[in-house]
Amino acid sequence: MSKCHSLPGIIDLRYTNCATLQQDIVYRALVGIRIELDSHPTSITFLGDAVCEVEENFDNNIQVERTKLTFHTLEELPTHLHLAFLVKTADGEWFVIGSKERPYPTVKVTRSTGQPDGDPSARKYEVSFTARKSLALCSEFLSNSNEPI
Repeated sequence: MSKCHSLPGIIDLRYTNCATLQQDIVYRALVGIRIELDSHPTSITFLGDAVCEVEENFDNNIQVERTKLTFHTLEELPTHLHLAFLVKTADGEWFVIGSKERPYPTVKVTRSTGQPDGDPSARKYEVSFTARKSLALCSEFLSNSNEPI
């Protein structure tokens, strides 16, 4: 049996290197502790709507979540690094997708050419992360940094 949840509209999207995260995010999130960030995440300018879905499954009597984040951007993200993503929803909540330890989120990039009527050539990113708790509530952080990591 599985359930699927979709977050309310995404209004901000950022990324950081997984190495900068706190340890044991998955276990902290399981017990309801908000995640604190010590890093300055980099903003992502996304096109259209970003979508984040969380699917809950039970495997060997243990709840497992799979989070899938999809967005389009003109930017090229440093996917050669292990990236964690931060999502801010329309209700003002921040969420972290990722952890300092393995397994890390997987990032699939699809490049497309623009339409003849003037649509830009964009990259579609699909981020997947599976863990006991794959979407962790994060405390508000102060960062206006757009510097790449």
